Amino acid sequence: MPPSRPVHRAGLLAAATAVLAALLSPTVAGAVPQTPYDRPATPPAPTSPPAPPTLGSLTVALDRLADQNEALTEKYNAAQAAVELAQRAAESARRAATEADAAFRAARMEFGRMVAAQYERTSGGSTGALLTSQNPQRYLDRLNTLTLISTHRANLIAKLNATSRAASEARTRAATLLAEATSKRDAASRQRDTIVAQSTKFRSLLATLTLSQRQAYANRNAPTIAQVQAALQIRASSAAAQKAVDFALAQIGKPYVFAAAGPDAFDCSGLTMAAWAAAGVALPHFAATQYAQGRQVSQSQLQPGDLVFLYSDIHHVELYIGNGLAVSAPQEGEDVQIVRLAAFQSDYYGATRPG
Repeated sequence: MPPSRPVHRAGLLAAATAVLAALLSPTVAGAVPQTPYDRPATPPAPTSPPAPPTLGSLTVALDRLADQNEALTEKYNAAQAAVELAQRAAESARRAATEADAAFRAARMEFGRMVAAQYERTSGGSTGALLTSQNPQRYLDRLNTLTLISTHRANLIAKLNATSRAASEARTRAATLLAEATSKRDAASRQRDTIVAQSTKFRSLLATLTLSQRQAYANRNAPTIAQVQAALQIRASSAAAQKAVDFALAQIGKPYVFAAAGPDAFDCSGLTMAAWAAAGVALPHFAATQYAQGRQVSQSQLQPGDLVFLYSDIHHVELYIGNGLAVSAPQEGEDVQIVRLAAFQSDYYGATRPG
């Protein structure tokens, strides 16, 4: 058996100890960590703060919200007008039905009295008249008279029955129309919540603008002082149209409020309705219906007092005052003001001259 080599074992032990010490010792600068868990976390790359929104982008968003609100407002106005019309029709039909029913009851009582009187006079009717009559001609005359009376009364009852049925049908039709209009109004009322929510969103977005941006946004469609002065020198072609213009100008500075028609706030069709009401002309509180209330005129023929309509679904209306300018209750967050038609040329729909 060969002798052991203690010196060799000692060398191996020393080498193993050195390796273990190297593994357990702290990593020196520049050395690669031995495990992935020892690697230091990589700091995130610095990010630039988001660029603030431009006035142009905010204007697009604000105008989109305002336009959506105004379209909803006009739909609400239309539903309200439909309800009012249906209510008037229902009330008219109810009165007609009441009168027809009363007339029918009175005629039925009269007919009953007449039948009783005929029976008494003829001792039991036409057969009794024949048996008791000494003069056949007198009997025939009496029978003809009774026949005419009966025919007359029968025709009367038939007519009254027909009237009663017609009145009943009218009540049913009016009730149906009222139910439909009320359903539309209720749906529009639910839209009020949407309008309020969008108005809140609009005001919140508007609040992000700086003071100078707000002023630029508010004045983006404003005419110059010279343009306004030139417009005010133009008189309407009729006294009624001039009254409408004067009324509209007097409302400048009052706020836009959806479904409002004065005296302290207006929406677009509420303003034009009130302006022409001051001139003695009744208009509905709905832009699309106002378009049909008068004579349509071309843009080149516009005169002060004419109504100018915008958008394909006619959900905005303004009152023309001359020199390419109009008085408008524009949209949420804005007041009644004078605007340039040229700013909305791409949305121009048509014009109407009331009266």
